[in-house]
Amino acid sequence: MKIIQLKETERIKEGLRILTEEFIEEYPYYSTWIKKNEATFKDRTRVVYELNDNEKTVGYMMIHFSTTKCAKINGIYVFPNCQKRGYAKEALLQIIKELKEQNYDYAFIQTRTHNKIVVHMFDTLHFDVIGQNYHKIEKQPNWVAVYDLNRKRNFDEMYALAVQLYPGFVKNWYAMGQGIEWYLAFFLI
Repeated sequence: MKIIQLKETERIKEGLRILTEEFIEEYPYYSTWIKKNEATFKDRTRVVYELNDNEKTVGYMMIHFSTTKCAKINGIYVFPNCQKRGYAKEALLQIIKELKEQNYDYAFIQTRTHNKIVVHMFDTLHFDVIGQNYHKIEKQPNWVAVYDLNRKRNFDEMYALAVQLYPGFVKNWYAMGQGIEWYLAFFLI
């Protein structure tokens, strides 16, 4: 499996259309957000990747190059008939490698606090849960996790970036540096 950065306008639109169709039920504002940020796809501040296995599209991923220090993974979608084959995990491993090669410091990602399958995947990939954000439009809490690409372990810097990226971000003192599974085991199970 490989990730392919989409550069042609029509392919980007197709990827965004599929991501929007998938996420629209859970994230009603998604299509409005895409339209509002359309220019960022043209200037490559935001990028759509195709997840491709043997010349077959198995899903899409969107990355937002937020600053020169960090990238925000905005969404990963694997088609239902291709799920549970490790495609999302492999896509994350590949984007982590690519970000390291481009000298980024951090890769941020978020998921619903109840999404235990994704939470477990983040933990196995060594993302650190650094807090939560309560999305006012979605009216749901999300974990905010970060992959420290250079292993600097500068949590103050991670927090400062998270505040910029995620409105309503709150530090998670209990799980800081312990991984997501530790927090779930200790507080939720």
